[in-house]
Amino acid sequence: MDKDLEEWYKLHKFHFYSGSYKTKDLANYLGISPRTIQRWIKAKTRPTKEQLAQIKGYLIQEETKDSL
Repeated sequence: MDKDLEEWYKLHKFHFYSGSYKTKDLANYLGISPRTIQRWIKAKTRPTKEQLAQIKGYLIQEETKDSL
């Protein structure tokens, strides 16, 4: 697994299971379907480098909201 993808997966699991966001929220932010994210999680497809960068931005944004 690609280092960036592995990092995203770990962050996704942490934030998802802590209740910080839902898959559909991330999908809406990225302009993709929740099904696409499910495929990433199951390693059927992979996000692009651009999508990984957007995901990191989204998670940072969510962390900022949680800390307020």
